Parts: sequence; structure tokens; C-alpha cells
Amino acid sequence: MVDAKPISSSLQVAQIVAVYPPYRGGLGTVAAEYTRRLIEAGDSVTVFTPDYASKWALKWGKAAVMFSLLWRLRGFDVIHLHYPFYGSDLFVVLASIVWRIPLVVTYHMTAQASGLLGLIFRVHRLLIEPLILWRASKILVSSTEYGRRARLDERKMMVMPFGVDTTRFTPGRDDAFRALHHIDTDATVILFVGGLDANHYFKGLDVLLTSLPTLVDDPTWQLVIVGSGELQPSFVEQSHRLGLATRVHFVGSVPFADLPRAYRAADLHVLPSINSSEAFGIVTIEAAASGLPSIVTDLPGVRTVVIPHETGLIVAPNDADALARALRELLEPDGRRELMGAAARVRAEKEYDAVTLIESLRTVYRTI
Repeated sequence: MVDAKPISSSLQVAQIVAVYPPYRGGLGTVAAEYTRRLIEAGDSVTVFTPDYASKWALKWGKAAVMFSLLWRLRGFDVIHLHYPFYGSDLFVVLASIVWRIPLVVTYHMTAQASGLLGLIFRVHRLLIEPLILWRASKILVSSTEYGRRARLDERKMMVMPFGVDTTRFTPGRDDAFRALHHIDTDATVILFVGGLDANHYFKGLDVLLTSLPTLVDDPTWQLVIVGSGELQPSFVEQSHRLGLATRVHFVGSVPFADLPRAYRAADLHVLPSINSSEAFGIVTIEAAASGLPSIVTDLPGVRTVVIPHETGLIVAPNDADALARALRELLEPDGRRELMGAAARVRAEKEYDAVTLIESLRTVYRTI
């Protein structure tokens, strides 16, 4: 549990999320940003998240059972659940009912998997998810099309894109970051940011790596991969097998404070997600705020963050050839990449600035 309270506050807010920094992931990133902004605005926020390192924790992957939520959520003005949170979301709903506390749900994604895990997800969607969404006073979703794809109740649904700190992520050039990670100063840097663990299998890094061998005739590019996880050795092996060892840099997890530097060391960004477990792509708006164009895949929600041929390019998911063609287009030294990056920055300031979005969230809290 992370507890942070200002000297005075207007609302007592409980945020419940399956993962939280320092663990990297979209759910935790959003919850942390909301927490910081709400506290700055004068609200009191308590974050409930599992201690996965505890030997007493009832957990499976990033699912965890937190019985104590039933009584620990008493006394809050608003409960905000970042969904999905398998194993604990039912206790959140019960606490909301028992203590008569309004529930806000941010519907991050519809998780997908195969085998037993996929069966568990489907059963949960059939039996548990309807109860959660029934109890919710408001269901926040990153885009209209993703909310409709998930068949959310449009009477409760409110579109609230995830925000970015446009004063922290800014355009620029960070040659020191390049030098630190042995990246050529004159290279055109392609950037991938994402977890390299099983929970983030859908990020599509293997597709990105597969797309690159056809581009080796262009001597200018290098790929920088920011992120870590148990799948990293397999990605390293894949890059060596494809003859890309000198072109691909695995820089690991970059500290929170230094993440903007990674974007400023790059020239373009790629989010090659393969299915709708990806619903938005916070990294794409971080890239946009940093003045970078993005190549993303044609998935509900994900594609809304890019305006084709204006702030980036959109390609079919799981299509390495299409991704290679898009990369080749943005590697051309004809100025289009820079124009797209500038347009992406303007759009980030206009549509995704975190300060504006957090006021919308506070309005939701007070309305319910």
C-alpha cells in the first residue's frame, strides 16, 4: 500500500491497481500519474496494490487476492478501480456496496490469452466483469471505439484519454544518452519502449525485430529497446539470429526520471502491438510529446492516437512486411519524419495534456 496525503484535501480517494511503479506497465503508470496530480490538486489519495514480493501474498502472475480491501476501503469518498485486476476486483465491488461508496472504473483493456489463462479470462468476463460494470457509477475508457468494442454501457461510459506531462516530455536532442548506451551520434534511432515480460507479450517486439533484416541496406538506423523482463534473452537471441547484433541496443529499464531522455535520443517510435490487449499506448503520447512520429498497429484505441501521414503511420498488426515498409518510409531523409513529429507534439499539447485531463477526472469524482 502506498499512502500519500497532503496537509489539506477535498476528497479521500482510494485507487486500486494490480501493478504500480517501480513495476513498469500502463495500468501502474496511469495510476501513479493520477495519484501525483490529484495530490497536487489538494485531494488525499491512498493507493492499494499487491506486495508481490511477500511470501504471504495470494498471487498468480499479476493477479492477486486482497481480502483486506473489504474493510480497508471503508471511509473513502470515492473508490477508483483500474481494471482488470483479477482476484481483487470482486472485493472492491463488495466494499463499494457495503460501505456505499461510489465506484469509478478505468477500463484499461480486455485481456487476451490462449489455453487455461484464456479460459479464465473468458469466465471472468462472463461472471465477474458484468457485476463490476453494473456497480460502477462511471466507466472511463481511453477511446470511444475501444469502449464500444468492449461493449461497455454507453450511458456510463466516458472517454478520458490517458495524459502525458508535456512539460516533462519535450522535443530535443540528447546525445549524452546516446553516448551512454554506445549509440552512434549520427544514427537514425528507432525507439521501442515496453515490458519484455510475459505480461506484455502483446507488445509485438518479435514482429519489429522480424521486420528489420530487409532494412539492413540502409546503414543509418539503429534500434533502441527500453524495457526489461524474463523474455529479454529470447529477444536478444532473435536479434543475433537475424544478424542485427550491431544494430539493436537493449538498454534495459530506464529510471523514471531519465525516460524523457530516451525519447529525446530517438528519431521515431514504434508500437507494434499484436492484439487488443493493447488499448491505447501511453508510450505513443510520450513519444508525441517528445516530438516523435510513431508507427502503430491498426487496433481499436491504438490507432486513435496517431493521425495517419500527419503524426505517424498505421500498419496491420502482426505484419512484419508492412512494418518494414512503414519504417523505410520514415527513415527517408526527406523531412517528413520531422514534420510528423512536430505535428505530434502539437496534438499532444492540445488533446493529451495531463493537467487538463486530471481536472476532468476530479469533475467525475465530484459529480458522483
